[in-house]
Amino acid sequence: MTLHIVICAGGTMQPDALIRHAIEHADLIIAADSGAHIALAYDRIPDILVGDLDSLEPALVAQLQRQQVRIIQAHVEKDETDTELAIQVALEQGATDITILGAFGGARFDHSLANIFLLTGYPQLPIRILDGTTTSWLLCGPGSTQIDGQAGDLLSLFPLQSHAHGITTTHLYYALDHATLYFGKPRGISNVLTAAQASITLQEGMLLVIHTRT
Repeated sequence: MTLHIVICAGGTMQPDALIRHAIEHADLIIAADSGAHIALAYDRIPDILVGDLDSLEPALVAQLQRQQVRIIQAHVEKDETDTELAIQVALEQGATDITILGAFGGARFDHSLANIFLLTGYPQLPIRILDGTTTSWLLCGPGSTQIDGQAGDLLSLFPLQSHAHGITTTHLYYALDHATLYFGKPRGISNVLTAAQASITLQEGMLLVIHTRT
């Protein structure tokens, strides 16, 4: 049995049909603090609200309580970000895969960066960050991933450890064959799909995969 959970984080978000599709087809929606606004903007009441609630209007919290939303309030002085708490709650609910909306943007670049690094803490759980036309996810070696899009789409690869070794790609303009990419050297940026499907195989390390539809 699969359980697809959508987490609405507190960043800004570029609207896109894929975002609406993700929200409409979610089995469960968890709002991380002010991420509740994202769910409500797409006419979905979150099933669970989690976080310290320091960024959410008290009137809206009261409204969600009346609508029987489960509220898990954390202390303001905590070790985890609200998004990380939401992932932990999703795991407790039995999530088999997660889509995060609102992970980027807003006034806090540090939160955007933290949300990327969060992916490395759950290497066995399929987590995708969706923002407008861009989808980001983690590929851990040894492993492979498929990119579904169209010719002309952009694809960037960033190691999240010292290096990512044994990278082989198909249907990318700049082909990689057992290549190594190094942290801090953006050689893997702005590749281009040459077909509707491309693939990446990785032998060792962690790669952040960023697919931007054109």
